[in-house]
Amino acid sequence: METLLQDVRYALRALGRNRGLTLAAVLTLTIGIGANTAIFSAVHAVLLRPLPYPQPDRLVVLWLNNQREGIDKDVASYPNFTDWRAQGTSFGHMAAYTRTSASVTEGGDPEQVRGAFVTEDFFAVLGVAPALGRVPSAEDYRAAREQLVVLSHGLWQRRFGGDAGIVGRTILLTGRPYEVVGVMPPGFRYPEDAEFWRPLVRTPDFANLFDARSALWLSVIGRLAPGASLAQAQAQMTAVARRLEQEYPGPNEGLGILLEPLHDSIVGDVRPALLLLLGAAGFVLLIACANIANLLLARGAGRAKEIAVRVALGAARTRIARQVLTESVVLALLGGAAGLLVAYWVVGALAAMGPAEVPRLGEVTVDRTVIGFALAASLLTGLFFGVAPAIQLSRTRLTDALRDGGRGATGAARSAHLRSLLVTVEVATALVLLMGAGLLIRSFAALQSVDPGFDGDRVLTVRVVPAAARYPEADQVRAFYDEFLDSVRGLPGVESVSAISTLFLSRLPNMGPVTVEGEPPRTQDETVVSVTRDAITPGFFGMMRIPVRLGREFTEQDGPDGMPVAVVNETFVRRFLPEGDPLGRRFTWGDPEDSDATWWTIVGVVADTRRSGLAEPVRPEAYLPQQQVASRGMTVLVRTAGDPLALTGPIRAVLRSIDPLQPLSDVRTVEQLMAEAVAARRFVMLLLSIFAAVALVLAAIGIYGVMAYLVGQRTREVGIRFALGADRRSVLALVVGQAMARVLPGVALGALGALGLTRLLRSQLFGVSALDPVTFLVVAALLVGVALAASLLPARRAAGVDPMAALRQD
Repeated sequence: METLLQDVRYALRALGRNRGLTLAAVLTLTIGIGANTAIFSAVHAVLLRPLPYPQPDRLVVLWLNNQREGIDKDVASYPNFTDWRAQGTSFGHMAAYTRTSASVTEGGDPEQVRGAFVTEDFFAVLGVAPALGRVPSAEDYRAAREQLVVLSHGLWQRRFGGDAGIVGRTILLTGRPYEVVGVMPPGFRYPEDAEFWRPLVRTPDFANLFDARSALWLSVIGRLAPGASLAQAQAQMTAVARRLEQEYPGPNEGLGILLEPLHDSIVGDVRPALLLLLGAAGFVLLIACANIANLLLARGAGRAKEIAVRVALGAARTRIARQVLTESVVLALLGGAAGLLVAYWVVGALAAMGPAEVPRLGEVTVDRTVIGFALAASLLTGLFFGVAPAIQLSRTRLTDALRDGGRGATGAARSAHLRSLLVTVEVATALVLLMGAGLLIRSFAALQSVDPGFDGDRVLTVRVVPAAARYPEADQVRAFYDEFLDSVRGLPGVESVSAISTLFLSRLPNMGPVTVEGEPPRTQDETVVSVTRDAITPGFFGMMRIPVRLGREFTEQDGPDGMPVAVVNETFVRRFLPEGDPLGRRFTWGDPEDSDATWWTIVGVVADTRRSGLAEPVRPEAYLPQQQVASRGMTVLVRTAGDPLALTGPIRAVLRSIDPLQPLSDVRTVEQLMAEAVAARRFVMLLLSIFAAVALVLAAIGIYGVMAYLVGQRTREVGIRFALGADRRSVLALVVGQAMARVLPGVALGALGALGLTRLLRSQLFGVSALDPVTFLVVAALLVGVALAASLLPARRAAGVDPMAALRQD
């Protein structure tokens, strides 16, 4: 221990004497270790940290594997869920839920909050008990007591002041009374946006859904029974699916069951992106290590005589190597400490700028695990970049080091060769990162250039859901929207107003299979194509500037007593009515043999839109008149002459004048919605581009450092060349050529590495091939250009050598 402390003290003194080198190395390590620590903190919080439930590895999501509609992970029907629960003996508990929302008027302004209807055993599946009160009991479910509610801790604090007497109290949700039976502990929110939970029991609202095996609307979760494995449960549920398909061949045809760990279900979509960023940060650290190794190798050449003297005085070569490694580790720990401070700042920036699609991003923090990672990374980094200098100095030859003119010694040659190899590695690593960033930039540009099919400029969206307690009848819902839209239309600065039932740019609009009148029935092997359905108010297409290709838009005459009419998009026509005139043709959702089936007559065809997202394929769509459908929840869209968000206050005032208890929610512009739709891609592109830029700068520094060192070592040789008649241009070409001899192999090696990287990038790309030759050529040209620029200054220094002065040095 005393020897180690001596080595540390000596290392600190040595680093203090070389402040320039120490500062450069610490700054380089701060960037590398800071970036890795920050990204690891995100990976740890999102991917590695267990979910906050007892035995979280036993929690499983049960998906409907909807092969007939090409949907791998679909929601289930209530009858199928009850059969899964009864026959799934591999599960200790199984439950289902569906999302909902409600308006809260107590404790402040009206607010729309999200929640869930949950079946019995929902809280038992997750293994979480309430902090106050209880959860709905088996008796509550048997008695179909629907007027019960469990509150989240956050909602209890925010709207009810943390009143400890809340249990047993009656509150109003969307104008209806509910008894609060419990409050969940802090941090419990599943599904992730739920702030209240109500028992899912048979009521008039759910009566049809409880009996319809073809109605898919429930998410299912389960907890594996003790001793049961995921593979055993999957095999059992596959057998259950086959039995149900045989028992109910119509609604269950082609339906399987897919089991997925709950953790994978929550974070699965972001896993590749986060691992990609962690790998990119690791590459940056690798380049940083190569640069510092180059610095230490250069410093080692100047310490050769010092080491030789110590060896001559009896110092063992292992002790010399240990001392050099100690200096490297101390240097790395200094950089790691500074990098940890940077990570604290970067983590806050990640949480602030990270997209909402990244789950658990709010949990990212620099905790003990992250600090341990930073410490381990610092130690390993110090050992990594310290090995080469330690080996170099421990092999110093006494005769070469102590005699004059030792510049051309074998050790110096080995050092130069090793430094050149490190530059090649830096270039290869930088090219891999630049290739990834280039592909993402081109992909993002392609995504941004996609025509969405509508014009969202200066359009505000707000969500309104009239309370069923105050507007129980369809006529009341229609009258509410007529009054609200007319009042908003009269506000100063409003150009046009319309509404649509599905949140605009939603990835999961209402949809279902359709039957077109007069068309042959679907064969058993034919894939079912679901058609989205949306209620809209008159003027929607004109307001969103969606071209009408055939027929007409809806008018005020398309009322509840008129013929059921629909407007479809061009993809609908190509898929279902490729021949003849689509106008006047009829179609229906669900079973065409049902006596209650509604047949909708096509009166118009509109252009395709990418309402489900710019990167998503266009689906067949059908629009129905709000006057005939009377959809309760609607997204109101307002095109304005100026800043759309400036009208939020006036619109809210209009709503309060109509119904003071009605909240306004989800206030955003269409441009914000479109930005949010690509936020995850932008986030990954931005971070990878930053890492690539840092890698390029570090690689340029490394090239410059090596070439400057080589020019310094070969000053006498350059003087001889000048004395023998060489001109300035030939010396410039010599130095630049030597630089390219180290860079071009790195480009070739990096190209091979980029082939592996592109496999990881495929899921992140849009409109560009993972092997895009244009991106590779541009990146390679950029890297070679930067390398030329980095080698130019040492080359010019060599070309300016005074031959007589160079020859006098030795």
